Amino acid sequence: MSQFTVLVIDDEIHMLRLIQRILEMAGFSVIGSDSGKYALEVLQNSDTRPDVITCDISLPDMDGFEVLRRVKSDANLRHIPVIMLTAMGQHRDAARAKEMGASDFLTKPFSATTLIDVLHRQLGGKSA
Repeated sequence: MSQFTVLVIDDEIHMLRLIQRILEMAGFSVIGSDSGKYALEVLQNSDTRPDVITCDISLPDMDGFEVLRRVKSDANLRHIPVIMLTAMGQHRDAARAKEMGASDFLTKPFSATTLIDVLHRQLGGKSA
């Protein structure tokens, strides 16, 4: 059984740890990042490239939309599904994320079951 890797980008450390714990309990391997800059550095290293990304919109160094733009404009990364996971649940944010290539958009608070279901859907229904 293969283990899928998720890159979780969230600047709120307690939220980052919570998501990491949820995903690890569901069988995922998790790479955590509290900044867009560090997340992009992780993505440039092919040894640590994730199968899927969750990304908050509000980040300290660049917003999640910029992270999404950079991922989707890179030929080596654009195939990785990006799920925007944010407290900014306004319709225009979801529409903008979808326009920019996000695979899904979840708002905080979220249920662990919903997050895991969305990840499995983005991974083609495969289990972790």
